[in-house]
Amino acid sequence: AYSIGVAGHVAGTIRQVGKGEVKSYSDIFNATRERALKRIVADARKVQANAVIGIETTILPFGLHGVQEMVMIGTASTHPLAAQLFPGRVITSDLTAEETWNVAMLIYMPVELVLGTSVYSLGVVGGLRSALQEMKKGEVTALTQMIYGARENSIAKLKAQAMAVQADDVLGVRTYIYQMGGDLIELLAIGTAA
Repeated sequence: AYSIGVAGHVAGTIRQVGKGEVKSYSDIFNATRERALKRIVADARKVQANAVIGIETTILPFGLHGVQEMVMIGTASTHPLAAQLFPGRVITSDLTAEETWNVAMLIYMPVELVLGTSVYSLGVVGGLRSALQEMKKGEVTALTQMIYGARENSIAKLKAQAMAVQADDVLGVRTYIYQMGGDLIELLAIGTAA
């Protein structure tokens, strides 16, 4: 479970006055996801697995303000080719067993589950504008721009992580949007670097 904390909440609240990324929140959420992924890798090592596939990521809000639990569940497995290509490493992927097989048939190998989180705010002025726009029953441009910016930022984080592990591409990219209350959204992008 993770919490934004008092300092992060104050910084985030002050940041809401302007629109854009609330970096303090994004940093906390990205660090939490990295920690969850490290734990799943440690659990795989305990059972002498060299891969965890089919990882499902779920965010469960608690009743407490700003507290959420990050849950990752996957299937630990062992493959001799993974041991040869990546000795001492645990491969992580959200691809299913069938998808992993199909990727391997295309001579690709999953390397690492990559995640990018961006928390964005419309800001006070943007929130008022979008409320007025919504009354007119048309596209809420400020909200569209906020979601687009959050998505692009999250996907850029995926690409950077894929480059860091020398992957050719990120497969199966999915995005999720979570309403955090007020004018804050969290956008999570997730995929498998291969």
